[in-house]
Amino acid sequence: MPSAIELVLTRLAPALPSWRSVAGTNLAFGSIVDPESGTGRILCVVGAKTQALNNLEIVTGTGLGGRALALSRPTSVARYESARGITHHYDHAVRSENLVTAAAVPIVVDGRPRAVVYLCSTAELSLGDRWFDALDPLRRRLQHEILVEDAVHARLAQMATQVPPQSGPGAAELAAVVRELGDLSEELADPAVAARLELIRQRLGGGPSVRRGAVLPDGTQLTRREMQVLVEAARGHTNRQIAEHLGLLPNTVKSYLQDLMRKLGCANRVQAIAYARDAGWIG
Repeated sequence: MPSAIELVLTRLAPALPSWRSVAGTNLAFGSIVDPESGTGRILCVVGAKTQALNNLEIVTGTGLGGRALALSRPTSVARYESARGITHHYDHAVRSENLVTAAAVPIVVDGRPRAVVYLCSTAELSLGDRWFDALDPLRRRLQHEILVEDAVHARLAQMATQVPPQSGPGAAELAAVVRELGDLSEELADPAVAARLELIRQRLGGGPSVRRGAVLPDGTQLTRREMQVLVEAARGHTNRQIAEHLGLLPNTVKSYLQDLMRKLGCANRVQAIAYARDAGWIG
């Protein structure tokens, strides 16, 4: 079972190139917070020219990232070395990379800081609200992925330590576990762990999952993302709310809805939701 730090690292490291691209900065790196000590450590870096940042320990309240941790909100400085609102414990690493403008975005899950994403440039940049708004879908997506991973591994750990009664679990309890495993495997970003969960679910009598891409009578299949959008729509969420929950843009959500309605032969989302409910794809 991975540690809390390893769990976050597996989600954060692959996401850094996207953060760097959207931000338009030279450098992106991530500090992962130890849940016991509350101290961060830089464990993944994209775009660095030296090793100065690697494994750097970040104490809450110190430097830009430490300030973001203390405040639990994004913070930035136009010129790092002359900035007065932060301490300068890490200037040696900043100088090694010739960094000028820097921003730090904390990743907070269930009220606890789990990581900080740093975005830095070797030239002075103006970082306004629009710049931070463009990063928000990435932040929401990462927080959601970590939340799901937490739930999956907590459930697996619980199942591993539970001693079943001699008579075995009741039918209702077993059915509830099967449903929960199915829901978790659909949410999980890691395909390997998702596959393991699906096998466990089937061994418990769940049968093949119907939600991993709903299939129509003519063989047309809804993608996993289309199903996620449809489920959110069935909950009464607007396109903007769906976009926020799934880490997408509203126009992208609109495109997914149009595609799935075309596949289902439905004129609007109400008909699509009714079709999916009648087919047993959603509750």
